[in-house]
Amino acid sequence: MKSMFAAVLFGGLLISCAPSFAQEDNPATPTKADRQAIEDCIQSSSESGYSLDRCIGTVADPCLQEDGNDSTPMMEACSDKEATIWDDRLNAAYKQLMGKLDDDRKATLKAQQKAWIALRDQTCEMEASFWDGGTGAGPAATACYQRETGHRALTLEGFLSYLQE
Repeated sequence: MKSMFAAVLFGGLLISCAPSFAQEDNPATPTKADRQAIEDCIQSSSESGYSLDRCIGTVADPCLQEDGNDSTPMMEACSDKEATIWDDRLNAAYKQLMGKLDDDRKATLKAQQKAWIALRDQTCEMEASFWDGGTGAGPAATACYQRETGHRALTLEGFLSYLQE
């Protein structure tokens, strides 16, 4: 099962790094506008009192609705594009937190992050497994990775906000 999940994620990486696209034309590469759309959603949700979780899908969902994006590679590219944004936000928040926490909390955060990565991978492996190796496994895994990474990024950003208040 792990090898299937690894193959699905590796396939997604191959698609997102395919040499047939120039970097700026790669459909899995987020644009400044994509990053700004998520930032705007977070800002407006915070100001309105809405759950920030509603911002997960801000980039991928409209991408999936575009004409021609119903193929397996394009479904994966849409989710991968947004997952990249959330992963960048997660890594930035983690780095900032590690710079602000005392040693005990740093150790706790590091252990949490390690456990979260394992849980994310198992969760997404499980979702992909429902496709029994079919073509839907790749899009299911990348959509899961996007969603789970978004949730974790928002959690870490929430931790940061506690420290800045």
